[in-house]
Amino acid sequence: MRLEELKDHINLQPDRFGRSVVLASDNAVLFLYSFKPGQSMSDHTHPFSGEFLSVIEGEALISVGVESVLAQPHSVTFVPPEAVHSIHNHGTTPLLVTSFMSPKP
Repeated sequence: MRLEELKDHINLQPDRFGRSVVLASDNAVLFLYSFKPGQSMSDHTHPFSGEFLSVIEGEALISVGVESVLAQPHSVTFVPPEAVHSIHNHGTTPLLVTSFMSPKP
């Protein structure tokens, strides 16, 4: 068994959001996304993978299709395959979001 600490995967970048693989298997992956205030992940899709997004720290504006929600720590949402989605750090502190995707993209 492998145990990982999310804090060891924080990857704040000066000019874009950071992404780190926390754990992966043959058919699933867990990422940690790190955003400084104001940083975003632009609209994109995953053609075959569903994605669970969980806010660990900070305040996220998460958009899926035409819907947007302001997500606080301990919030979780699901992005179905092929859905256009984005994440924006809406707060004044770093934003940490886990992404669990299956099947692995």
